[in-house]
Amino acid sequence: MLVYLVVLRLIHIVSSVCWAGGAAIFFLFVGPTAKALAPGGMQFVQHMVVKRRFSIFMVISSTLTVLSGALLIWQVAGGRWLSYVETGPGLVFTIGSAFGILVYFIGMFGVNPRAKRIAKLSGEIQAAGGPPSSEQVAELHKLDKEMSTFDLVDFALVAVSLVLMASARYWVF
Repeated sequence: MLVYLVVLRLIHIVSSVCWAGGAAIFFLFVGPTAKALAPGGMQFVQHMVVKRRFSIFMVISSTLTVLSGALLIWQVAGGRWLSYVETGPGLVFTIGSAFGILVYFIGMFGVNPRAKRIAKLSGEIQAAGGPPSSEQVAELHKLDKEMSTFDLVDFALVAVSLVLMASARYWVF
């Protein structure tokens, strides 16, 4: 059982570092840089998402984080989740988990589809060899605005989840 818990914790920690770190780097550096270097920045994002498979990396790391976290809570709670939530650490881990799961769904159904669409649209513009059409520009603006909102919410909720998870052991009441 100890080996199982250690392996689960390692999977959870490494995958969450990849997920949260990837989200932070994208939000703080890659996204703003790509916007500043438009249209060349869009080519960079397209390459990152399509060729380097950043979206797949984020999906895998976030899924591993959520699944390993759920298994950890189940194991630590001993199958008695309601009793576990009555403890300080149990409550804080659960709240942190809820934020993490919310971020997961925002990423899967908000960020990921838009990132793929932006990459595809950028590829179409690049393949055409000329300036983007007014419809393409309008769609890129709309997607960019939506992505900015999702990225901000995603970043904030990941930060809250990380703070709660990192401090949960110390919430004794």
